[in-house]
Amino acid sequence: MSIGVKWENYVVAQQNRPFTRSPELKSLIRAGIPNEYRDIIWKGCVELRMKHIKEEKGAEYYKSLQDSKLFKLQPSVKQIELDLLRTLPNNKHYENIDSEGIPKLRRVLLAYSCHNPDIGYCQGLNRIAAIALLFLSEEDAFWCLTTIVEHIQPKDYYSKTLIGSQTDQRVLKDILADKLPRLSSHLDQYNVDLSLVTFNWFLTVFCETVPTETMLRIWDTFLYEGNKVLFRFSLAFFKVCEEDILKIQDYMAIFNYLRHMPMKMTDVRRIAYIAFHDLNPFPRKPINNRRSCHLAQVKTELAELNAIREEFISHRQDDGEDIFSDEDN
Repeated sequence: MSIGVKWENYVVAQQNRPFTRSPELKSLIRAGIPNEYRDIIWKGCVELRMKHIKEEKGAEYYKSLQDSKLFKLQPSVKQIELDLLRTLPNNKHYENIDSEGIPKLRRVLLAYSCHNPDIGYCQGLNRIAAIALLFLSEEDAFWCLTTIVEHIQPKDYYSKTLIGSQTDQRVLKDILADKLPRLSSHLDQYNVDLSLVTFNWFLTVFCETVPTETMLRIWDTFLYEGNKVLFRFSLAFFKVCEEDILKIQDYMAIFNYLRHMPMKMTDVRRIAYIAFHDLNPFPRKPINNRRSCHLAQVKTELAELNAIREEFISHRQDDGEDIFSDEDN
């Protein structure tokens, strides 16, 4: 039976039933959601995490955010406007200011800034919201963005310090050393900082430079299974290109190869098989343990940097210098 028929049977059988987790659904999603069902399944994945919160907020919550006084008066407005046309410039829905997706994207981002003022707006959220809007209604895209930021990604992924994102980059380095030790040693030999390449993979959920079919497969499984999927697919990318990278004996050449590597990820079936079969076992507990360890280290380092910064500012002020002035004395 083809995957398309399996999906058709599943959707028919689920009519008028609540969206629930099951081994069958997990297997189907890993095989890829057909475009005609993606809105149903993505919305269902969001509901799994947000149903009770949405009920608490009420049916008019999204509209109330747009009607609030803060909607157009918040600090994020200017940066959001600057980023709208940078979001997905090659997509017809966002290619110019008159494209149909631009006002929807603006409203979703402004609404989220009102909803979560602690984060407000962070570059990367625009791309996540834009992808959600391609398959979901405006309000559902808002809840999808909320789900990703507040319930799928670890805490402080999109905060001003990006502590959660920084932490996961260190976790990724550890797992790479476990799963692909030869490649890890090779990258270490040439002092390659993987996070310069992979940081945005995690922050934008692979929205940048990854072929569309592969990106959507990642999103399908990410929304259902969670953040661990980002590690699976990152390692799958490296596994696909491992032998090529091992042949490169120069830092800049390796770095340039890694920057363009996502564009090569066109064989989505092979990549998904590596991610969900070849890389097994892939337990969540060791990831969480490493995350806890690295999070403490990142917080300590940030505290030390802040102390140095405060001391520097204090000394400059004691010397009577205006550190914020560009004028010559």
